[in-house]
Amino acid sequence: MKISIDWLREYIEISESPDRLQEDLTLYGLVVESVSTIEGDTVLEIEVTSNRPDCLSHIGVARELAAIFQRPLRLPRVRRNLSITNERIPFTVEIRDPDLCPRYVGLVLDGVRVRPSPEWMQRRLLAAGMRPVNNIVDITNYVLLEYGHPLHAFDFALLSEGRIVVSRAAEDQKITTLDGVERTLDSGMLLINDGQGPVAIAGVMGGLNSEISLRTSAVLLECAYFTPTSVRRTSKKLGLSTEASYRFERGADWNNTVPAIARTCHLMEQLTGGTIAGGIRDAYPVPIAPIEIELRRTDAESLLGVELTDAFIKSTLQRLNFKLKPKGRSAWSVTCPTYRADMELEADLVEEIARFHGYHNIATTIPPSKGAGAPSPHRAFETAARRILLGLGYSEAVNLSFAPESEHPDFPPLSGDRVGVRNPLTEETQYMRTSLAAGLAKATRNNFNHDNRHVRLFEIGSVYRRGEGGRPVERDMLGIAGTGDFTGLNWAQPRECYDYFHMKGAVEALMRGMRCGEFEVAPTTAVSWLNPADASMLMVAGKPLGVLGSIHPELSEKLKIRQPVFLAEIDFQEVRAHAFVPVRYEALGRFPAVERDLSITVGPEVTYSEIHKGIATLGIDQLVRTDLIDVYTGERIAQDRVGLTLRFVFQDRERTLTVDRIQGFSDNIVTFLKSSFGAELR
Repeated sequence: MKISIDWLREYIEISESPDRLQEDLTLYGLVVESVSTIEGDTVLEIEVTSNRPDCLSHIGVARELAAIFQRPLRLPRVRRNLSITNERIPFTVEIRDPDLCPRYVGLVLDGVRVRPSPEWMQRRLLAAGMRPVNNIVDITNYVLLEYGHPLHAFDFALLSEGRIVVSRAAEDQKITTLDGVERTLDSGMLLINDGQGPVAIAGVMGGLNSEISLRTSAVLLECAYFTPTSVRRTSKKLGLSTEASYRFERGADWNNTVPAIARTCHLMEQLTGGTIAGGIRDAYPVPIAPIEIELRRTDAESLLGVELTDAFIKSTLQRLNFKLKPKGRSAWSVTCPTYRADMELEADLVEEIARFHGYHNIATTIPPSKGAGAPSPHRAFETAARRILLGLGYSEAVNLSFAPESEHPDFPPLSGDRVGVRNPLTEETQYMRTSLAAGLAKATRNNFNHDNRHVRLFEIGSVYRRGEGGRPVERDMLGIAGTGDFTGLNWAQPRECYDYFHMKGAVEALMRGMRCGEFEVAPTTAVSWLNPADASMLMVAGKPLGVLGSIHPELSEKLKIRQPVFLAEIDFQEVRAHAFVPVRYEALGRFPAVERDLSITVGPEVTYSEIHKGIATLGIDQLVRTDLIDVYTGERIAQDRVGLTLRFVFQDRERTLTVDRIQGFSDNIVTFLKSSFGAELR
């Protein structure tokens, strides 16, 4: 908010330097970000937080300075009498939806002459960041910056039947706003209508069909109070933010409507030559009572941790225009000014006391504790996973817990539905994320955009899905992403690229490092965002706890990922239940181990996983290890066959194995492979 110091001097005596004003306002909670010179005037750039809409005006800031320096506040001149005996231009105001518009004030002036504003007004508007248009529009903008209450001026000749009707829009109703854009409305939005149709979107922007022009001779002034939630919803849904909506959606002062229109009327008479032709209409069906809050000194002292006096509390709040009524010893019923839309709780009053006591005068103390804190029970698991993956060359990533609408069809959850955010700040934060894979894929693409093709990332974080009864459920997950080469350009050895087996190896190393007992990696077709050629499921103790593979080619093309990227996502919360299995130790065998290789051919539908599991069921205790060491297709093998070379390691812990016993084991395995998988010896 740009505040002109020259303008402020109309309302309060100021002898302090701009630097002193910057220091004092910042100390009392209105942060002055900069001091600059615009149009020959010194301007304060103030960061006004969303809970202080009363400071979005020059009078609002002057009110703060009056309380800080304990000086009188001078309000500007206004038109005292807004009623006339003989009305030349009759008009009516009707509120049909008071829940969205509790108060609407209208006034008609005629004989106005539209021309440029005087130089002093144009200079002040430019200093505050507004572009001058003409004297009618400029006056409403001037009062907006002065009082902080939005107003609007209609060309009365363009209003049908001289009527103003405030009501909800019909579904899919359309209006062309002042910016020339046709906008489609819904039944949750509020309109200002004349006798035939809409002339403005309430609290947001006027309509093009009632715009002030050089031909305008009579204007209807509007000054209303609209419900903040209604304006906020309308502005957000239409993607239309204006100076008016910015203030209305934060909370205007419902008692400021008549003073603001009286000030506007005074300036109109002075600068446009207009006079009142239709007296004030104040539609206010259900008056709004000011907020009353009970305050106790003991509560304030408890919250702030300082000792206070009754006199200090009363003087501070009275300087800020709060009205106090005693309610017992060191307790009051406090009536809040209607312009303080942020006042709801006793703590809000305590915050005002803290501002004037001085935050710098409140000592920093550590809250007392009866016991020492304990580390998270999950810390050991997360630390173990981090150490393993960092040791494998992966870097930890931290991505947002939010997701846009477009992410859901690309990375749908394996179970449950997504969780929406009620008031998302941007389109990128409409939902809570259901997958870590999406964020890791974006992070990988971001690396590509910065010419980094070698990416190794992991993330430990939460995902959110709907559970039973539609309630959100949060689960801890672990994601891994890998792509690129290992050695770069190296003359000594060929370039090796990251592939599926590197990702599988990382997952297996993680499971072994966390001592997760029995686990295996098996093919799957249940994951739409993985390539069916290598999509796999991580099974732990017979339960599916994760997936891994390369990104589906169609999704890679959509995300503009130009090289193979491999992803894994593991249910870390469930893995913890299977981690850190007690270690079992065995003495090294005293007798030598013997290796035997076996080359066979099988059909392409037979997987090594099936072969490995089948051999394990034979009950050969002396078979301590089975490995697949070669896969071959080509010459000397039929087109419908695949050649596999298996290596078996036999060891007997009680005695040395003889050739005959080893041959017996081998024959048993060959017989099984032939009968179960149609295997043939090569």
